[in-house]
Amino acid sequence: MAFVAFLDACVLFPPNLRDVILTVAETGICQIRWSPDVLDEMQRNVVKRATVEDSAAAESGAQYLRRVMEDAFPEAMVERALYEHFIVMMPNDKKDRHVLAAAIASGADVLVTANLKDFAVPPGFCRVEVQHPDEFLRHQLELAPCEFFDALRDLAAERHAPMDSVPAILDSLQKTVPHFALQAKDMLPDYGP
Repeated sequence: MAFVAFLDACVLFPPNLRDVILTVAETGICQIRWSPDVLDEMQRNVVKRATVEDSAAAESGAQYLRRVMEDAFPEAMVERALYEHFIVMMPNDKKDRHVLAAAIASGADVLVTANLKDFAVPPGFCRVEVQHPDEFLRHQLELAPCEFFDALRDLAAERHAPMDSVPAILDSLQKTVPHFALQAKDMLPDYGP
């Protein structure tokens, strides 16, 4: 069975990071999970940070993004009924307890979040490992480099200039996941253009 990763909203909001993680998940290198609460938060952040003057257009765009994600990964949803009774028992930051509860309920191997400090838990509390997306993507790259680079080439083929190449996509991730971007750039010559 594939490695299962629960995705926090903060890794689903930045478009390039989201696209790379979801594209890699489509290959089957890993399986992904999220919850309605996580997608609600992502959707709110997309609307809040939209540059569109028309708030209705921003909301419509965020709803469309969510629908596309849910349609592409129907098995990813962890229904609230499966984790809501665990939320109060979580020892991490109060605002992110629902995320850890859903990750545990989903049977995830890892919870991927950029907010590591909000997920500090006592040793042995759960088997879910908390990872920064930088570490997560490096691990996925090491697991299946051929499939990973094939996925990045597929993503680049769907993009427009200047994001229509694997190097350009990796450049765009330099600030968000710098170690991954550097490692992937170093490996790229061995796995084609």
